[in-house]
Amino acid sequence: MSQDIITQVTPESNVPASTTTTYIADEDRSIDYNSKIHLNVRGINFKITRDELMSLPESILLCLFPNGVFLDIDGQVITNLTEDDIVYVNFDPLAFEYIINVFNKAQKDLEENNYNNNNLTPITSYDKNKENILQTKPSIIVLREDLDFYVIPPIEGLDFNEMKMLKIGVSKELLDNRLIFSGLGYKFESDGSESLGPAEKHLFDMLCSSGFEVNDSWGSRSLEPGKCVISSLQLVRLKTNKNETPPESPNLTPVTSNASTSKVSEKDRSRSRSRIAQLANSARAASRSLSSKRRSQIDSNQTKLLLFWRKPARKCWWSHDYINVEIETPKDLKSLSNLINKDSGKLKLKVHIRRVWTLELSVIGVQ
Repeated sequence: MSQDIITQVTPESNVPASTTTTYIADEDRSIDYNSKIHLNVRGINFKITRDELMSLPESILLCLFPNGVFLDIDGQVITNLTEDDIVYVNFDPLAFEYIINVFNKAQKDLEENNYNNNNLTPITSYDKNKENILQTKPSIIVLREDLDFYVIPPIEGLDFNEMKMLKIGVSKELLDNRLIFSGLGYKFESDGSESLGPAEKHLFDMLCSSGFEVNDSWGSRSLEPGKCVISSLQLVRLKTNKNETPPESPNLTPVTSNASTSKVSEKDRSRSRSRIAQLANSARAASRSLSSKRRSQIDSNQTKLLLFWRKPARKCWWSHDYINVEIETPKDLKSLSNLINKDSGKLKLKVHIRRVWTLELSVIGVQ
């Protein structure tokens, strides 16, 4: 496929090709970006300004509006959105609240920083030759996981309700595991990075050097209604080196002169001054080298992250595992009674898991 699938409308969409996306600015008319948009997110009402909505990263907007349009309660396209209209969104309301809180906090930090620096002009374009924008603007790393799981029946002949109970048990176990890097294959009981492949190790190192922690948990994790799909989201502020302490100067070992302490010739004194000057120059060079090395490491990592700015990338992989699940009503599963562990009361099931990670960088205050 020549184009990135995450930027495309699904082929099954019933939206006419001539329909214009209502949240994209129309060149022929002026749009009030401070106008309120009323969202109904699975029964929970939110009000958000058009500007706040436009500031969300593309990967999140595609989750909120997969067809690229606003829909009413009947699933019809709202072609002329007003503040009286209600936009219905099929998205987890707790996840949406988490997103709004993180981005509002970043926006407030930006406004305070601009006020303190007397810089009230927003950046309309980015020139990498003028400044490192990640050092001057709050940036958020957006990591999303879509997990599909498939339960393998332990025996033949299970009906719909029995399989439903098994899937519910598996979903609870998967939801309880909120560690982000466990899905990547990280082993927490040892140096887990050794168990990762080259691509996973590179992704792991890049995230952990940018603000993620090894034991971080998903900020939002929920089961999609009526589906064997778990959606997770983590928003992390990019770590920069603005408050980093300067590197320590290397220790200097005193050098004892072989000359007599009582009688020092002019030639020996000059040689001693020359040696001290060499040591001082070496210390300054070492200090500059350490500082330059640290800056280059951070700048290199930030350069990699800029590749994901407004360009979300995806990684997909399969795995399988054996999960011990607790069945709420084992009396309804008489056919599986012999397979349930009598000590733990749990049933061991084989589960195939498909994970899709979407990574994107969002820079606050850049239009």
